[in-house]
Amino acid sequence: MNKFLKWGGIVFAVLFVFAVIGAAMSDESSTTSSTQDNPAKTSEKKENTTQPVNTDDKNQQEVKKEEPKKEVLEVNARTFVGEFDKNQLAAEEKYKGKIIKTSAYIDNISEDILGNPFLSLNPSSDKYYVGTSMQCYFDNKSELTDLENGQKVTVIGKVDEQSLGIISIKDCKVVE
Repeated sequence: MNKFLKWGGIVFAVLFVFAVIGAAMSDESSTTSSTQDNPAKTSEKKENTTQPVNTDDKNQQEVKKEEPKKEVLEVNARTFVGEFDKNQLAAEEKYKGKIIKTSAYIDNISEDILGNPFLSLNPSSDKYYVGTSMQCYFDNKSELTDLENGQKVTVIGKVDEQSLGIISIKDCKVVE
């Protein structure tokens, strides 16, 4: 039985590493290919975001375009994870690319093999929770240095997709 658990753990770890590498590579390749395939897209992104507006005295003034505010969906962590457990495809269709705010319990504070800092979050405070979890990726690890495993946190981030029982959430920020 111990050999089975040992080998099962090793297989899981290897699959997890491949999943992280694949996710990182797909992010890089999609960014790279979109700008390399169409050079016009690169120049479009660099365009000035201001437009001249005529006034009564016929002086030109620039008015900045307002970026649309993205709606933040406040979701219960158990419900959110439950939707992925019930039907991953439907949950990804509903949440992928959306910004969510949720509260969960820290299971692990670490970096992936590429040095990207993340929090592993569980919807339950149960020490022996086994099930779908969330992995929130941060731009700066200094946001994570004051946190501890087992602590309840509220995060905001953009939902990516689920792989190997882990829901990836990018561009995370701790708000509580």
